[in-house]
Amino acid sequence: MRNFNVAVCVLTLGMAVSAQAVTQGTVEFDGKLITETCSIDTDSQAIIVNLPTLSTQTLSDAGAVGGSRSFDIKVSDCPTGEGAAITKVAAHFEAIGGTGVNSVTGNLTNAYTGTEPKATNVEVRLFDADGATQLALGNTGTAFSIDSKAGTATMRYYGAYYATGATTPGKVYAKAQYTLAYP
Repeated sequence: MRNFNVAVCVLTLGMAVSAQAVTQGTVEFDGKLITETCSIDTDSQAIIVNLPTLSTQTLSDAGAVGGSRSFDIKVSDCPTGEGAAITKVAAHFEAIGGTGVNSVTGNLTNAYTGTEPKATNVEVRLFDADGATQLALGNTGTAFSIDSKAGTATMRYYGAYYATGATTPGKVYAKAQYTLAYP
């Protein structure tokens, strides 16, 4: 009987430890910083993308996308030569100050605050270099090769309207920041 009680205690203790382990975990962060980097060209430091004026009928259903426009980020003064530490560059997009992003869709929210009416149920979605794959905020876009002789690169990404429901007419404004990343 004593062995049975010991076995029950061991099993009970094992289940308690097992249950506790399920409610805890760890997150490890692994990264790298480098000294050799590229410089963002002056004309790429504050990019304005003028999205086209569209009808609300184009964006009448949740998930509708329209008005895609490309934008280029140009860099120069990248390390060159055979021993260069970096050979590719990409843009890592983030919301400014942690606001202005819909955590469900990964899109920029409409932050228009001017005197004209503000459009509703519309966000701005970033797209990767192919113009079709969503680039949610907090992610890094496709890496582009650095010209090994000139030390330059041009990265192309896209932005477009994204409907979260039936849109209403008005102005749309969104802003993100980007940081150069070296995958």
